[in-house]
Amino acid sequence: MNQQILATCNQTVRMLEDFCQEQGDSLARMAKCLAGIFAEGGQLLVAGNGCLHPAAQLMASQFSFRLSFDRPTLPALCLGSDLVLNSRMIGDGQAEQLFVRHYRAVNSEKHLLLLINDGSESVALKMLRDEVLENGQSVVLISYDCRKDPLLNRDMDICLNLASRSVPRQLELTQFIGHLLCELVETELFGQ
Repeated sequence: MNQQILATCNQTVRMLEDFCQEQGDSLARMAKCLAGIFAEGGQLLVAGNGCLHPAAQLMASQFSFRLSFDRPTLPALCLGSDLVLNSRMIGDGQAEQLFVRHYRAVNSEKHLLLLINDGSESVALKMLRDEVLENGQSVVLISYDCRKDPLLNRDMDICLNLASRSVPRQLELTQFIGHLLCELVETELFGQ
């Protein structure tokens, strides 16, 4: 077998095992919280920056549609995915308000905001975080490094640590977290 392939596979397996051992309880707590929010008619809002924005979109779609069995829709939306709004705001020099404008348009009364940060400085995610926290809603962060992330705020409920600057590893672990979170919420709500 190709040594690079084998080394990458081993690294990925170790990364997933470490995440489950070190942060599995936090993910389970987040799933219970999110299931409660869905049960009360609330929704999941997801926002990611840089290379992790597509992972945020995938995560939201899994809740809105399904993973592996038919079930009712779980309301989830990836903020920043409105291409027309994005192009108008960027064209008008207001890119830093991209997520917060989309959030205001949603006008949700009960939700959990899941921020996914790839390690880059994001004024747009900070503005969104601050507004959601001011509104008294739950905020969770998936971060490249919880100890160094400028988005981390003491009022946040949970920070899940990707523990990597590697883009491929961040994407793999973020997608794993999204799949597992959806499975846990489905089990909590539908027993499957």
